[in-house]
Amino acid sequence: MKDLLREDTIAAIGTPIGKGAIGIVRISGKEALPILKSLFRRKSGKETKEFEERKMYYGVVVDRFGEPIDEVLAVYMKAPRSFTGEDVVEIHSHGGIVVVRQILREVLSLGARLAEPGEFTMRAFLNGKIDLTQAEAINQLIEAKSELSAKVALRQLEGSLSRKIRELRDFILETKAYIEAAVDFPEEEVEIIESGKVKERLLEAVGRIEEVIKTYREGRLIREGIKVAIVGKPNVGKSSLLNALLQEERAIVTEIPGTTRDVIEETVTFKGLPLRLIDTAGIRQAEDRVERIGIEKSLEKLKEADVVLFLIDGSEGFTEEDGEILERIEEKKKVILVINKADLELKFRCRDAKELRLERCVEISAKKGEGIEKLAELITELVMLEPETVLGGDEVVITSERHKELLERAEESLKRALKTLESGVESPEFLSMDIDDALGALGEIVGEVTTEDMYDIIFSRFCIGK
Repeated sequence: MKDLLREDTIAAIGTPIGKGAIGIVRISGKEALPILKSLFRRKSGKETKEFEERKMYYGVVVDRFGEPIDEVLAVYMKAPRSFTGEDVVEIHSHGGIVVVRQILREVLSLGARLAEPGEFTMRAFLNGKIDLTQAEAINQLIEAKSELSAKVALRQLEGSLSRKIRELRDFILETKAYIEAAVDFPEEEVEIIESGKVKERLLEAVGRIEEVIKTYREGRLIREGIKVAIVGKPNVGKSSLLNALLQEERAIVTEIPGTTRDVIEETVTFKGLPLRLIDTAGIRQAEDRVERIGIEKSLEKLKEADVVLFLIDGSEGFTEEDGEILERIEEKKKVILVINKADLELKFRCRDAKELRLERCVEISAKKGEGIEKLAELITELVMLEPETVLGGDEVVITSERHKELLERAEESLKRALKTLESGVESPEFLSMDIDDALGALGEIVGEVTTEDMYDIIFSRFCIGK
């Protein structure tokens, strides 16, 4: 995708490969309409010489020998009123891998090129139909793991983040105007710079950027899911708890300690939030090499987790082994003590957990599914994420590490400008350089100054046909 000025015609299958009611082949570029005219026939066998834009046509697609491939619906969207900003054609056939691939093969034989991953969206970006944050939002929408992550992506696709970034840039540009005035009118330089207006505005800009950066934690959890590690000694019911949370038999449950020897990861949605559940190997002193490797992986997952479910067998009480595991959990604030086997007589209850200095505790029966709803509520409470308030008002939530890093870069540049201002300005040009760096970082977020290499990285993550 190095040649950003390509004007050739591209094509790809726009629906998942496999059985389905409909399959779509999408074509974009100058030859899109001529290709459609070559392929498409009315049911009577007549060619269609003129296609009205945005009107569905019913007929058949034929191969190079004039043999029908399938009955289809075809639509033509004239540039620039299309997704890519170019002439676009879509051919809607019956679903199924053979038919759709056959149509694509005929399209390619007529001069189109197979699109690269994300190339349709990239053309939309290059033609000014969307900015880079909206392009990234399309991919996030496709990859959304929950209703909430889809809503956040949709809001970014509608331009919420773009508007916020442009507001920040406009505010900083206005601030820069004061600096430029000092350059243009050197006799008034000191008065302009030291009037307090520049410092006041720079501080406000830093504050605004910090507010947006703070949303990344919520955004990451919404996009990637809350990582929930289930830990405990062997045979306390970790796999049973995983199955209870998933409401399906995903992990093998036996009476034999050490059954789970590897890390099992599954995702479940609770109140619109994706929970990435990680069932780990029971932690103990193991002689078996395979089990030891599983335990090492379990300890690694503990460090990555947003929430740790520390599971104990309440019918046994809190044992010395349990205490050793608790010591290995570094961040006690993200721990929920889960006392399992509440269907039996418990020797250790939540009221006894105060001595362990764990703030959150729940008694459950993984076998009978009791207490699971309360446990899920404790997980969302621990990460302080309320799904119903995340999208309240006009709040923008950033979900991309790239956006966060560029916002931090802009923040640092403005802080340098403030430091220069506080230490005494010898030349306003130094202030302008730092402010320009901040503007450049914000420009990279929406794609106004992003490099070709960055385009390749971003769009290569897309699927072909998007």
